Amino acid sequence: MWSAPATLLNFVFMGWFLGREQGGKVFLLSAVSNGSNVILDYFFIRQWGWESAGAGAATALSQYLMLLIGLLLVAWEKPFPQIKILAGRILNREALKASFLLNTNILIRTFALISTFALFTNLSSAFGIMVLTTNTLLMQAVTLSVYFLDGLAFATESLAGSYKGEGSKQQLIRLVKLSGSLSLGMGLGLAIIFVLIPGFVFGLLTNHSDVISGIDHYVFWLLPVLGLGSIAFMLDGYFLGLTEGRILRDCALIATLVGCIAMAINAWQFHSSHLLWLALSLFMGTRVLTLGLKVPLTWDKLSVSREPEIGK
Repeated sequence: MWSAPATLLNFVFMGWFLGREQGGKVFLLSAVSNGSNVILDYFFIRQWGWESAGAGAATALSQYLMLLIGLLLVAWEKPFPQIKILAGRILNREALKASFLLNTNILIRTFALISTFALFTNLSSAFGIMVLTTNTLLMQAVTLSVYFLDGLAFATESLAGSYKGEGSKQQLIRLVKLSGSLSLGMGLGLAIIFVLIPGFVFGLLTNHSDVISGIDHYVFWLLPVLGLGSIAFMLDGYFLGLTEGRILRDCALIATLVGCIAMAINAWQFHSSHLLWLALSLFMGTRVLTLGLKVPLTWDKLSVSREPEIGK
């Protein structure tokens, strides 16, 4: 809890640097935070025996160390006199309104995503311990893959914002094609690895042979989930970079309410884990479809917004 103020400020710094295509600084902040947390955990817990209190203290101190480095990086880029001048422009009503509106839309979108995954887990638990265990391990594979895909999504987000600021429609088009191809290749590549060698991969997560053998019946569902999900996460980054929060909100709600819940109800009625995975696949597919249909509109909007300037 004591780390909360530093954590929230660190999110601001990471967003600031990502939005300005300074991923190296984000990497540095993450390395400082996680590296110091590991070191402090070792001393506080292993060496000094502080147990859970030591874990909490290590987390808090690592966050404040990250905050200190973030402040130094900002001060290096923007000297204090400049920051002091800009401070008077913080309470801009229109800017704050736009920021809170975007944040609200992203919050609703995130709630829809979390609700979908929570529904998947809850229904899995209703189908029995073995199904719950199997689906949980498969979702661990999805979560691990998302970490890789998020890297491309963050890059897409940063570049989309820059190209929008430049008014470069052609660059946005190339960005979507390139990021989409890379994301799809990475998503399917990871899924194929899980499908081809499930015993080795999931053997790292559990030593229960009956659970691993049960995974063989469902692991192929990672192909549509990660294949479609890779495009969906990339498009999330694209629209975040364009600050199109309303599109993200509406598409996420449609995917949850229309793409997932109807099939999830069938999965519940027929007590079928396969139908449950189909519901998750439809959720990802609906996100891709609804977001993909909006992409050309962002190009047209950019062209219209630049017309007066071109006329000059």
